[in-house]
Amino acid sequence: MRRPTTLIILLCLRLTSPTSLTLTEAFLSGRSVVGGAAQITKSLSQLSSQSNPTTEGVLDLCVIGGGVSGLVAAITAAETSSKTRQSSSHPLSILLLETSDALGGRIRTDTSDGYILDRGFAVFVEDYPTSRRLLDYDALDLRQFSPGAMVKLFGHDGFLTKVSDPRRRHQDALMTLFSPVCGILDKLRLLPLFITVLTKSVDELFTMTETDAYSCLRSTYGFSDDFINTFFAPFLEGIYLTPLHYQSSRMLHFILKMFAGGNASLPRGGMRAVVDQLSDRAVGLSVNIQYESRVVKIKEVPLTSGCDGQAGQYSVEVESRSNGIQIIQARTIVVATDVDAAQSLLVDLRTIETSLSEELPPQRSVGCIYYAFQSPAPVIDPILILNGEGGRDTTRRNTKDYPINNVCFPSRVVEGYAPNGYELCSVVILENALAEHGNDNNSLDKAVRIQLATWFPDLSSDIIDETKWIRKEMYVMKNAQPANYHRGRDGCANVNGGRDCLTFRGESLPAGIFVCGDHMATATLNGALESGVNAGHAVVRVVSSTAIVELTSSYNIKA
Repeated sequence: MRRPTTLIILLCLRLTSPTSLTLTEAFLSGRSVVGGAAQITKSLSQLSSQSNPTTEGVLDLCVIGGGVSGLVAAITAAETSSKTRQSSSHPLSILLLETSDALGGRIRTDTSDGYILDRGFAVFVEDYPTSRRLLDYDALDLRQFSPGAMVKLFGHDGFLTKVSDPRRRHQDALMTLFSPVCGILDKLRLLPLFITVLTKSVDELFTMTETDAYSCLRSTYGFSDDFINTFFAPFLEGIYLTPLHYQSSRMLHFILKMFAGGNASLPRGGMRAVVDQLSDRAVGLSVNIQYESRVVKIKEVPLTSGCDGQAGQYSVEVESRSNGIQIIQARTIVVATDVDAAQSLLVDLRTIETSLSEELPPQRSVGCIYYAFQSPAPVIDPILILNGEGGRDTTRRNTKDYPINNVCFPSRVVEGYAPNGYELCSVVILENALAEHGNDNNSLDKAVRIQLATWFPDLSSDIIDETKWIRKEMYVMKNAQPANYHRGRDGCANVNGGRDCLTFRGESLPAGIFVCGDHMATATLNGALESGVNAGHAVVRVVSSTAIVELTSSYNIKA
């Protein structure tokens, strides 16, 4: 091993650029020598960033997938790298490839005749911790839902009962206390549930024993089946898109904590405002974005200057609408797709063959129908409306004749969701009802209208009339969300903080390959964001360490 003094002399002899002289001065000042090898490693890391030793024609990073997770991975890599580089150095070269003609992945928004239509109705949960760190809430111009929900009960046509959080809406305390949604015993049982979610941290909630959400509500907290099916089922299934038996108790506690501590809202420009903010930030960091570019294959081509444990070089075969077949070379790759697409891309790489033949955790699907009509809306409050009819008769929710899970009037939350003088109604339909109607959209539309007419009898004739309540769009989102619980199967999206992005389904990935997405963390926007952050940081660590290896190799410095 060469002594530190010898290393300094070698560096001084080889470095001639102004940036290098600055580093040499730092070495000679004595500050870098203190601490021995550790400080020299730090200085080499700084030098490698400044000298930009990336192989010519090879990108530092290629991100596959332009959803929020991929965007955040690119942003995090660019920003983290820039913090360790001087202003004169080159930024990381980053290319983001998106299959479709727009960014956002599952978070997409269309506009039609002045209406804002989020693809698959979703709300923005303000208390998500990673969202708060990454996004500018003021710029999103959020408009809040009223805390709580209105519930359509069985046998009460034309009547909606309201339940609210009395901590945040004192004026609704008595109304909530006497609400027919549940009996007094179920109301009392809410206390230990909310003590749990309010007093425990998110980390603590995810260390609790895991079971399915139904068993947790029924056995742990003692809620009646009537109350579970009237309130918890339509509420939680509208979030996680599957029956309570297939939801994680940890995810139940987590989402209740998020709603208890903060607001649900909509950005003024629709959910696409989140994507627009991230894409603007990425472009500002010199991330190059290429649309309509489908990745066909990833192939590993190790660099001759690499070494074991360091990132090699990868070729990415891309089928581009504008450029035909392209071969892109990159030092690191982030696969930011859904789990099915990730597996199809990674299966041919070395070291990850054994477990990928096992069945993937299921993906959840959801439908959403938007109706436009003249004002006023039948419900003027900015509030979610749940189908609680399943409390007494489980056939009256998520079935062929009773397909509705929940309803909302987004134009009552954000006026810009509909033109002046008009309203927008969003109806969410879950997997079972979608399956029972097959691909017959007209049959589903008719069933939804008939059910809505019983909820709002004063408007029943208008709701049935297709010229008055106009169907603006019907979305069916396949693979809308990864499963967060599946008894006896690992790999579900219920990991707070995210899984190790250097692995996929328990298998180690080749150096320089990373995976992110909500399937690598939790089945939430927060999970997608935090997984992207993890991958971005990992990229910088690998790129920096690889640069040090190349630099020391070129200087013939041996550790």
